[in-house]
Amino acid sequence: MTRPATVPRAAGHALSHAFLPIAILTLVWGCNWPVLKLGVTEIPPLTFRSLTLPLAGIVILAAARASGESIAIPRAWWGRFAVLALFNITGWNGFVLFGVQALPAGRSAILGYTMPVWATLAALMVLHEPLGRRKAIGLVLGMIGMALLIGEDFALIRRSPFGAAMIITAAILWAIGTVLLRKWKPPIAQVTLSGWMLLLGTLPLAVVAPLFDETGIAARLAGLSWPAWFAIGYNVFLAGSLANWAWFTLARTLPVAVSGLSSLPVPVVGVFAGMIVLGERPGAAEWLALAFVLGSLVAVLWPEKSVAAEPSSG
Repeated sequence: MTRPATVPRAAGHALSHAFLPIAILTLVWGCNWPVLKLGVTEIPPLTFRSLTLPLAGIVILAAARASGESIAIPRAWWGRFAVLALFNITGWNGFVLFGVQALPAGRSAILGYTMPVWATLAALMVLHEPLGRRKAIGLVLGMIGMALLIGEDFALIRRSPFGAAMIITAAILWAIGTVLLRKWKPPIAQVTLSGWMLLLGTLPLAVVAPLFDETGIAARLAGLSWPAWFAIGYNVFLAGSLANWAWFTLARTLPVAVSGLSSLPVPVVGVFAGMIVLGERPGAAEWLALAFVLGSLVAVLWPEKSVAAEPSSG
């Protein structure tokens, strides 16, 4: 009797479970761009990150502990774990903040979301992940969307090459961290991984922050307005804890090209969120960018049909 064999659906199963983390990441990190501006107008960027990131890490680890999970990291993994934190947390947050300071606020930060390009190239070389037609199409569509969002700001970027270099460096470091996370596959629970990554990755930022802020955290907190306190709370409980958990979940469970592309809706939502806060209306470029980014996600996340293999006799 013969029976057709079907292609394993493990990949499709992983993709189907990616939609919730992608939705969380898109909404929380996307809306955080205007919220972040509320915070850094009263607190210097490095001081702000040195305050919110470790608190987010503590919240995550406390949640893990309350649920009965172990928050211990095997001693043999501390070295690699420090490297992962350096690329994923320190590198991204440090360089992108310097870049945003050097460039005009707004769309210039979208340069950071060229990360999927660098991550895909690194994955091809390090992990030997096949690109495939759908991933290539998704990558092209996503980058077209990013180019539309940057738009007329190219002239401003050319006038401030240092800022552009800082943001692109941040994107490359984030990409390397994503590839290393996928390559090493740490045997650590997801919540524990996210919490300790935030705590370790913040240490270099906290060391450097006083060099750029003579006032200090305590004095800054004394005279904060309620919008700045809202920005702190949002970045601790949502952008710092929940969204980082969602991102590291995607980075660990999906191919690098797919997880990288899953971050592309974030700047699109950020642009629209900024427009809502500023009372502006989206233009044709914003709507086209949204269409291209959604097309990019459909290309890589839409489940493929199971293909029956040739029947075998038995």
